Amino acid sequence: MAALHATPARPSVPPWLRWLITAALAAALVLCGDAAAQVRPARSALIVGIANYAAPEVPQLAGVPFDIDSARAMAAAMGILPAQTTVLRDAQATKAAILDALEALATSMAEGSRVFIYFSGHGTRWYEPAVQGCKEGLLAYDRETLTNEEIAQRTRRISALADKVVVMFDACHSDGVSGHRTRAIVPGLTAKFYLKGGADAQACSRPSNLATRGLLAESTRLGALRENFVQITSSRADEVSFDEADKGGIATQAVRDCLLGRAADRDASGAVSMTEIEQCAQVIVERKVRPYAGLRPHHVTVTGNRNIVPVPTSGVPAAPPESATATVPAPAPAPVPTPSATPALASVATLRDIEAQRNPRRQLEVTLNQPALRVGKDSLQLTIRPSHDGFLYLVVLGSDRKSFHLMFPNGLDRDNAVKADTRITLPRAGWDLVARGPTGTDHLLVLVSDTPRDLAALAATAPDPATPFTRSLNDLPGRSALIDFFTGRGLTASSENFGARLLSIQEVD
Repeated sequence: MAALHATPARPSVPPWLRWLITAALAAALVLCGDAAAQVRPARSALIVGIANYAAPEVPQLAGVPFDIDSARAMAAAMGILPAQTTVLRDAQATKAAILDALEALATSMAEGSRVFIYFSGHGTRWYEPAVQGCKEGLLAYDRETLTNEEIAQRTRRISALADKVVVMFDACHSDGVSGHRTRAIVPGLTAKFYLKGGADAQACSRPSNLATRGLLAESTRLGALRENFVQITSSRADEVSFDEADKGGIATQAVRDCLLGRAADRDASGAVSMTEIEQCAQVIVERKVRPYAGLRPHHVTVTGNRNIVPVPTSGVPAAPPESATATVPAPAPAPVPTPSATPALASVATLRDIEAQRNPRRQLEVTLNQPALRVGKDSLQLTIRPSHDGFLYLVVLGSDRKSFHLMFPNGLDRDNAVKADTRITLPRAGWDLVARGPTGTDHLLVLVSDTPRDLAALAATAPDPATPFTRSLNDLPGRSALIDFFTGRGLTASSENFGARLLSIQEVD
């Protein structure tokens, strides 16, 4: 029995007829969901890989073709179709072409969708007289450099439109590379760094601070929201990233395998976050570098919203590699999760994972009628005012922790469309939410999405006259199904934007 129990308020129809109405409404919701589920989100990707540079003095990176295939596999796992993936390789990846591709991505993407941007090639540093110091960037095919400022400018519109942006750079933005322009360090490994020449060039090979290397910092300065942005870098500022000639970038291999299923759901929330992928990837990097005497592992680093769930929990199969020169191996089997959290903590982590996917541009004002409810006496009532038009959902995890209940929409009240800056109070006439115990804390997730979710994607129990709610059991599959409902298979259109608030309320004697 859920802590908040449904009670139809003053029914005006016989119970048997009310049950038929409930069943019919629930069936209608499922049927509508089935039809909408065929529309997939318009996620998109830009993949840039440079193995061979125009200038002969720039070292070749033989593993980059493998990186391109790995990036394609990651994009597919994120739900991005091949038709929505642009790939620039070698001579196609001049500075002008990369900037133009970013501009094209911004003009063609759907508002509220997710975007994946990937670069594999050399990073570089050089002395910049205008700033009397060293600058960092990515080395394009024509030996021109792409700075964080330039990339941030070209992705400004993307950041403004997208629900989430995931950027990965597998290149050395290294602040210390032993003063070398870099060739193979040991047989089979090449540092992904090229030190450009010029006055005081050698000064730029020595360590400096991190101030110049973060795309995230520059993007947020231009208006991007940290909650909507993830940057994955293959190494810290004073480290070198390694390229394996026959496998690709070590960091790319690690992130790919962890994103495709190797990472463990450590908090048993039902989904794998970027934090958990980072932890998994670092273990792989350290294992890869260990056999090479004298080398220290570089560190895969995730900044921005580390709680983003990049891959739907339902698991999107990776598309087969399209390159004729490289093949992506299947990742090793995922380890059995060893969550440290109790089931009660894990279920709250599920709701927090969903809330972490919210877009802060979608605001919700939520007011509870009272902070505590007396068991068997009081009813929950809340008022919601969204900043945007959308569709309202209310999920309750009761104090008994047995199940998540989708309290709204439900079999008695299915019209969940809401208007911007217009208050709606739940429950509405015809149903009620009564505290039934046990004493403890109920958690309420209030969510308003741009587009409706497909109820057929949620593992559900059939409604009955007493409990006309869709329910997801509080076990690992049930937690996964709930996250998938809001971030994966439940999506019905291109916009993934939603606002969310997680609240708690006490049930007392």
